[in-house]
Amino acid sequence: MKILYYPGCSSEHLARDLYLSIETLASSLGVELEVLSDWNCCGAREIEEAPEGVGLFLAARNLALAQGEELLVACSLCFHNLKRAQDLLRKEAGFRARIAELLKEEGLELSLKTPQILPLTEFLARLDLSKFRSAGFRGLPVAVYYGCFLSRPCPTDLEALEKALSAVGYPVVPTTLKSHCCGGHLPRTDSPVIKNLCQRLIFEAHQKGATGLAVACPVCKLNLEIYGGPSFPVRYFTQYLGLALGLSPSWLGLPEEE
Repeated sequence: MKILYYPGCSSEHLARDLYLSIETLASSLGVELEVLSDWNCCGAREIEEAPEGVGLFLAARNLALAQGEELLVACSLCFHNLKRAQDLLRKEAGFRARIAELLKEEGLELSLKTPQILPLTEFLARLDLSKFRSAGFRGLPVAVYYGCFLSRPCPTDLEALEKALSAVGYPVVPTTLKSHCCGGHLPRTDSPVIKNLCQRLIFEAHQKGATGLAVACPVCKLNLEIYGGPSFPVRYFTQYLGLALGLSPSWLGLPEEE
């Protein structure tokens, strides 16, 4: 199986362990990731400080490069930005015309059929992961955390993580805060709010009997590790899946003792 894949900027620094685990997992599942040629930043939140429209243009350029194909996206902020641009292109004729003119300068054009933007959570949940599970593997209870950008304003399947992890042998502990905010980019403001947000997420998961938290978003993981306390493991869900498949922890961006 081959699928067009948008890695995003965090694949090269903040979340290198996420993308290492994605590449390793895809290889084990027989999925060929075809990286979107000449991709650029999705227009991450920091770019909002640039002149108006720059972030949206960056996202729209990636959509033009994808040319209507299904586009797999790992980072939830990238997913949000690409979906936001796609929605504006469909609804705002003036915005679409302005973007189209800018893209012409590069020899690009917007397809009438924009790509289906597919979050990694949903893509993996629709595969039959149970047949790849390592013989005899029995996972410890985990809780899942989606965060904001997979939940709103363009909601994804908020049972996808549970489906994927359960399929490979993890008991998934239900929680009520799985789509609540972790504080996002509040660390830039030194807000004390973020510590409370992260600690309550960890506290609920621990109180419900989970031994760790499976996350999908690089920013969420960073915040939870820094502000949620050091004693409760926070891993990418792809790392949990890889361990269940019997893959080496180092191949998944984890210490060997995992």
